[in-house]
Order: sequence, then structure tokens, then C-alpha cells
Amino acid sequence: MTSNSPRTYTLDAEKLKLNAYRLLCLFYANTEIARTSDPEEPTDAATSLERQFFAREMTELLLSIAIGIRVLDDQMLSLEPTNDLRVSYLAKKEQVNKARHCMMFDEMPLREVCNKIIHAVVVEPHSTEGTGSHQIDKYNWQGYSEAKDQSPDEEWAEPEPVKWNHLSGNIRLGGSRKKEQWWLLLMVPEFVEAVYGLVN
Repeated sequence: MTSNSPRTYTLDAEKLKLNAYRLLCLFYANTEIARTSDPEEPTDAATSLERQFFAREMTELLLSIAIGIRVLDDQMLSLEPTNDLRVSYLAKKEQVNKARHCMMFDEMPLREVCNKIIHAVVVEPHSTEGTGSHQIDKYNWQGYSEAKDQSPDEEWAEPEPVKWNHLSGNIRLGGSRKKEQWWLLLMVPEFVEAVYGLVN
């Protein structure tokens, strides 16, 4: 081993923040993809690419962030109690744990949140009904207006709003510990806020 070789894992705080940003983008992008794609025949490129890559990307990002935070915490706790870096980190961690609750119905420190992500055997992103107009609504109303203009004497039924769904930003996690089943609901935006608050 050379003299400049690390004696432990070298963590990149910028990479942790970048992965948190990418995770958030996955969920925010889904809303726009769902709003602009045909719910009946989602064959456009954005939907097809999302269907192919979302689960893989979400898995990689969630696990890399959770493992990174766990390793960071272990490293900070291994420092001497009087070490300035450790003291600063612990103060920041306490602040994050008080301000951010990443699980919807359960309060737990960020380290435990990361443990649950790592040990989950069920990872299910939740969907919710879209609010606001779908892109197809715009085209339907254009067609309706043109039809009325061309045949004003005929009765034209107003188009029904398109029903669409998108990911809510919550992920259902499930697993077992000592033969006891557990279920949690991770709020991705809150998780990203907690990670950012800790490593920024």
C-alpha cells in the first residue's frame, strides 16, 4: 500500500448530493411524462425510456445514497469525541433528525431510514391521480372549438378531461426483522432534503 492510499472508504459529498438530485428528478420528471403521454397508448419515447430505466435508476440511486450516508455516519462516529469534524457533523445530524421526517407515518433518524432502504425487500413507488389538464385535453378542446366554429348549429358535447396518474413521490418499503414484518412509506422529497441538509 502506498503512503497516499486511503485507509478507509473515501466518500464524495458532491456525489451524494448529485445522486439525491437525480433521485428527485426521476420522480418529478414522471409527472411531466405522464401529463404529456397518452394514458391509453403510452408508446412515446419518454414513457418507453422511463419504463425501461426507472426501476434500475431508482434502485441504484436509493441504495448508493443510503449506503453512502451509513458509511459517512460510521466514519464520523469513529473519530475522537473531541474531533472538530465529528462535533460539527453530530450537530448537523441532530438538526436534520429534528427537522426532517422521511417516513410518512413514522419518526426515525436518517441513519435508520437508510437502514430500512438497504434492508427492504419490497420497494413500490406509489401513484396518485394527476391534477390539472393533461396535454391531450388541449388537443380535444381545440378540436371541439373548431367543430363548433364549422358547424355552429349542431350540438357538440364538451370533451371529458383525460384521467391520468403519476408517481406521488412516496415509496412503500417492506421487509422483516427478527421474523417481524415491517412496512414504511418513504417520502422521497423529504429524504432528499435530509440528505442535502446532512452533507451540504
